Amino acid sequence: MSGGKAVDTPVPGERDTAAGAAPGVGLWPLAAYFLKLGTLGFGGPVALVGFMRRDLVERRGWVSEEEYALALALAQLMPGPLAAQCASALGYLLRGSSGPPSSAWPSSCPRP
Repeated sequence: MSGGKAVDTPVPGERDTAAGAAPGVGLWPLAAYFLKLGTLGFGGPVALVGFMRRDLVERRGWVSEEEYALALALAQLMPGPLAAQCASALGYLLRGSSGPPSSAWPSSCPRP
């Protein structure tokens, strides 16, 4: 062993409300946010992930800055559209395995 610190890895879909994080976000508010972003958002994938950060970290407090950075890093590693992959990763962090369909599909379906 390297003698490093042990890191507590959060379980996806479980939020630490004692540490000031937002309580669990329901599937409907999650889907509604990403449907609105997918319908009204403009400017390409980089702009959309910027809107996600502004809305979900700064305004709504659904995810922390660290969680958002992790979701963005995962999205950049995955093949496919950046905004949809970031939405999928954020959905997973917020709701576990039920999160990605509730976030990625609504964010990409309204587009032509």
